[in-house]
Amino acid sequence: MLSIKQQEEGRLAPQGGEATSAAKQLVDIEILYLLTFSAKSGYELRKKLLSWYKINISYGTLYPHLHSLEKMGLIVGTWQQKFDEAALKKRMYSLTPMGQKILQSNVESLSRISLTMQFRITQVNWASRADTPISPEQHKAFDILEGFLSRRGYTVRKLALIKGISGQEYPVDLFASKQDVKLTNVVLRFPEHLEASIEDVLKMNMISFELEAQRSMILSPVTHVSEDVKRLAASCHVSIFKGQDIESAATNLSMTYDEPPSW
Repeated sequence: MLSIKQQEEGRLAPQGGEATSAAKQLVDIEILYLLTFSAKSGYELRKKLLSWYKINISYGTLYPHLHSLEKMGLIVGTWQQKFDEAALKKRMYSLTPMGQKILQSNVESLSRISLTMQFRITQVNWASRADTPISPEQHKAFDILEGFLSRRGYTVRKLALIKGISGQEYPVDLFASKQDVKLTNVVLRFPEHLEASIEDVLKMNMISFELEAQRSMILSPVTHVSEDVKRLAASCHVSIFKGQDIESAATNLSMTYDEPPSW
């Protein structure tokens, strides 16, 4: 599993990269996820791991996982009686707030990797946006954003193809970075249609991962964003800046950039 410090730094735990270590981390994640529903005993967890994930794990393997997670403070075990009159007690495991935080961070990392693979395998169309005609309103939006980011020390590229960590090139409407300064990449795209969609957020989630962006944004020329899109954007850490038109959305971005994201 990942420590809090490693989670904050966005790195995988140094397990040596062996398949057994990766498998152990996945089982740990699956255990934490199962505990989000309710407290469970080792017996119940073993049954769920088999029925949900087809993992036939022995008790001799399961309990070291549970002891390790408990020692790390991600779960807590308490002895309970199944019935008041029963003498035999069983240990019930519950997720702690720290465990919830670690689970969420791990799931976010895994989902990005999985999404990257899925888009690659299904050959999602990443047609260049450089050939798309730019309206006068979009030109004004670009001028606002370029000026705003340039004053903050960024080098700005518009309608660019940027190579990701996998070697795949991705079309973005705006990419900004600071030379020789790590963890500063900013990436922005317009929605593929008028209103920001779930597909827009998923694509931006993948692009920000591939381009190692610390800030990923969608600029929406309409003020309406569905609740499902808002929830997904919040989970993926994608900021959606809205406006009556694309120019006002760019103005809103420049005015509220440093504030906590509002989806």
